[in-house]
Amino acid sequence: MFFSKFFKKDYRQLREKGDSLFAAERYADARLAYLDAKELVHTSAEAQVEREYLANKLSKIGDRLAELNIIEAEAAFRGGEMRKGSDHLELALELADDVAIREKAGNLLAGQQSGAVSISHGHGHGGGHGSHGCASCSSSHGSGSAGMTPDLPDHLHEEEQFHLLVQTLPGNLPLRYEALGEEFAKAYLLAHGDELQAAVAIYQELLQRGESDILLCEIALLEYRLGKNSRCEAFLKRAMDLDGTNPLVHLGLAQFYIDNRRYVECIDLLKEMLERQILHDQALLMLGDTYALSGNVEDAINTYTRGLDMPALKKVSAERLVQILTAQNRRDEAAYLHKTYLKGCC
Repeated sequence: MFFSKFFKKDYRQLREKGDSLFAAERYADARLAYLDAKELVHTSAEAQVEREYLANKLSKIGDRLAELNIIEAEAAFRGGEMRKGSDHLELALELADDVAIREKAGNLLAGQQSGAVSISHGHGHGGGHGSHGCASCSSSHGSGSAGMTPDLPDHLHEEEQFHLLVQTLPGNLPLRYEALGEEFAKAYLLAHGDELQAAVAIYQELLQRGESDILLCEIALLEYRLGKNSRCEAFLKRAMDLDGTNPLVHLGLAQFYIDNRRYVECIDLLKEMLERQILHDQALLMLGDTYALSGNVEDAINTYTRGLDMPALKKVSAERLVQILTAQNRRDEAAYLHKTYLKGCC
């Protein structure tokens, strides 16, 4: 970073680069160029005019990227991937300046959050025992090859499509994914376009050059979608051996256990995630779901009750509790929770 200061371009060059990228609709790259230009423009005598120009361009880019995230969110919701859709909408709200775009993203997010999630038809992580399978959990939490979303606009360059797709990954995973090179990115996009065999072929070739937890995790998700359960589990466990901190590997394995009704193993894994603070909120919700699916209602209630004290989980935890308590004919408790946490919800 220190030496890069000596090689930094004049703000006019950066602005022109941004203009060129903007015209080519490479919005993410254009945004970086404009931000770099903005850092230098204060030294110019025309500072005010330049700042206004750059601010206008950045606003337009923010609106365009927000629109793309809304497209991704709608595609995720159609596939039942509610968490992933919410992540895209939250990112859209951060990026957008346009009131209409912000209102659309806000309305979609509010509508998703107010919708009840039926435990009996899944576990709120992307599809239960349906066609999404192992990949559903990790996709709903911003994972890689799961929950394919071929709805990205065709005019985007592959590099920008890949960049946009990995931005909702947790922690440092976006940087790690982008560091894996062009071939990995190509396979990743093929997987998102439902070209599973072609993606697996590239991943397998890359695997011959060296193992990585990310590569093994992505292969595992595709193997599951191709019906190869045992290979999926083997790849996930090997990925866990290589990097026991990768949150998507943990989520993928937990989802695999749930989909195969191996609830005891799933509960042990989720408790470990909670102890190690690996995606704590999501692990807590999944733990409650797993207890509910296994028929352990009291532990499910206790787990969801813990979620009521957590801002990100209180609404969805209350929804689950209301369902369980209503089923047990504990209607007064269910009514209290609905009034306290779900007021105004459908």
